[in-house]
Amino acid sequence: MRSSIRILLITLPLLTTGCSSLFSVEAETEEVCKTQRNVDFPGVPLPPGTVGQTFNFPIGDLIATLPTGSTEARLRMRLFEVTATSGNPELSGVERASVALRLPDQTTPTKLLEYRRPANQASTQKLSASGSGEVDINKLIGQESIELTLEASGQLPPRDWNADIRVCAGLFLKADVLDLIF
Repeated sequence: MRSSIRILLITLPLLTTGCSSLFSVEAETEEVCKTQRNVDFPGVPLPPGTVGQTFNFPIGDLIATLPTGSTEARLRMRLFEVTATSGNPELSGVERASVALRLPDQTTPTKLLEYRRPANQASTQKLSASGSGEVDINKLIGQESIELTLEASGQLPPRDWNADIRVCAGLFLKADVLDLIF
């Protein structure tokens, strides 16, 4: 028997059993960042206090490119940055901040990123929450955007102010090659 036929006979059972490890591909994108300009934040006249703000992060184009079939896809949140643009707020009094997402089937949001004030924080007009929170994109199919909620607490600015919001995320994808081909 020729060696190519032997190889085919040996691999045929593997092909028919659906051995997914032989036929899957993994990919990860670099960070994709979106900026929302001049977002209004209310002042908190009686410090300490808490302020919450909700933002939309567009994902419609990202989800539309995902292959159908047995696909594992995760959005990996990396950075949520708040940079004051007007109102001259002092943000060094913010003790904690978190960024959370509520999926359609959840009653409580999933915390993705967190900020904690450094011990020797100098005067600043910028906060950066970082981490590696993940979201299963398959749960977001059909949505054009996701809602992210920033909650900050501590000595917050007493007057209204504006800021630019920058959100950065990466995409991890694992798909069955046969789903991509056929």
